[in-house]
Amino acid sequence: MFSNMFKFALALVGFGADVVTVTTGTAAGNGNTGIPGNVTGDLQTYFSAKLLEVAEKHMVLEQFGEKTPIPSNSSKTIQFVREEKFATQQTPTQLVEGIPPDAVGISITEFQAVVEQYGFLVRLSDLAELTAKHPIVQRTMYLLGLQASETYDQLIFNNIVVSTNTYFPNGKTAQTQLTASDTLSYNDCVQIEANLQDQAARPFDSGEYVFVIPPQVWASLQKDPDWKASHALSSPDAIWKGEVGSLSGLRFVRSNAPAFASIAQTGSGQANPIYAGFAIGRFAYQISDLQNLRAYVVAPGGQSDPLQQSRKIGWKFAFKTIITNNTWLINTYTAGNNSVNHA
Repeated sequence: MFSNMFKFALALVGFGADVVTVTTGTAAGNGNTGIPGNVTGDLQTYFSAKLLEVAEKHMVLEQFGEKTPIPSNSSKTIQFVREEKFATQQTPTQLVEGIPPDAVGISITEFQAVVEQYGFLVRLSDLAELTAKHPIVQRTMYLLGLQASETYDQLIFNNIVVSTNTYFPNGKTAQTQLTASDTLSYNDCVQIEANLQDQAARPFDSGEYVFVIPPQVWASLQKDPDWKASHALSSPDAIWKGEVGSLSGLRFVRSNAPAFASIAQTGSGQANPIYAGFAIGRFAYQISDLQNLRAYVVAPGGQSDPLQQSRKIGWKFAFKTIITNNTWLINTYTAGNNSVNHA
């Protein structure tokens, strides 16, 4: 009697050969009976109804370029013209009474930009749409939108990073001279703002210039004692996407877009990694759109898809960025919060 009750108690707590589990035994094969003792053959993978999120970057360069769209059916080349200022003499020449001065010719500078077209295409099969648990078409369109935005920002970056107007902290003159201590500081910000002022760079509507920096440069700047002191009692309203603060006539805008990825260095004593940033005056560069960003969803069918087996989704745009005031755009290279020295 006691033995039977003990076996029954063991069965209740999960012991004994008559217990059916989901972890022991062998699942049934295709058309075959599995080994008794488990329900593996009746299990399925559970899919969350929510797709995992992907990284959304801060693309900010587009908002600081001067927009000049190109009308349709005109050209893929746009030309900008600037009449240059007349030099101001330190000792102006006094007029001689009754005698007109010699005439001086005007100088005109031309800039040309040739629009380029970019695009990307994804193809989804009909079975993918029929069998996928999640709304794959809608999600794919969302991801393509992110990629298009990042591509647009990357192309702007590629065109303005070639600026020959560069700044390195602590008196350095090349990227390879930067060490881990060459981070952006208050003194650098003051000098950069003064350099833009020297070139008569136009400020934005706020009366300040814009300084676009990646996160690790921003992190190092926040440790600067002058930065902390200046922000102890103030918090200016942000007016631009990504703006995080202002200092010494510069409004800082943070971007973690792929274009602002770190630059690796491997030389002895060099900072690794380093980062590029841009101090920008208004009208420093032009953005000319011939074809705004467009998304395309092509339904299954057509001569190349007679059995309606696939759907195509993609995007394209056509534009060009060009620097028109090189001295109003300063390309900076500095170490960041995570930069280290190669010993």
